[in-house]
Amino acid sequence: MQKQTARAPELALPVPSLAAMRAALEAECGPDAAARALRAAGFAAGNALYAALSSNEGQPLDEMNADLFWKRLVLLFSNRGWGTFSLSQLHPGIGALDSSNWVEAVPESGAERPSCHFSTGLLANLLGSAAGAEVAVLELECRSKGDGRCRFAFGAPEIMGAVYQYMLDGADAEQSIAALR
Repeated sequence: MQKQTARAPELALPVPSLAAMRAALEAECGPDAAARALRAAGFAAGNALYAALSSNEGQPLDEMNADLFWKRLVLLFSNRGWGTFSLSQLHPGIGALDSSNWVEAVPESGAERPSCHFSTGLLANLLGSAAGAEVAVLELECRSKGDGRCRFAFGAPEIMGAVYQYMLDGADAEQSIAALR
């Protein structure tokens, strides 16, 4: 018989709350500091979602195959209103979660860069906890800046750091990933 655990309390906020938080932080402290603060807050929130994923009825996380893990992860987010995503592999050691309806994106905002900062921190913690190792997440595409989807690439910090550096040097995401050896 499985032990029943109490679900941690949750708070439902209107979807525009995430955009309002980002706008307020950007106005108060600038876009870079706002991005850092939102990633840190998302990372902290990842603990609760990892606990929710771990406490779902069924097979424990450490005993399930990858297909079942990803199915449960997709359901975790879609059941809580975050949106749906699909998984793909971009390069050995780099996966991607793609969503055409991710809740943090604000398509009408005209953002100049990917801006689902809370989500990148949340996913980094959640995926890292599941993997038992640090995982870095980089949003390569974002509906807030006019892309057709939000694409969250994830992998080891060294690999994702190299992708980010290529992008800082002017390469696009696809070129940056292709440049990896």
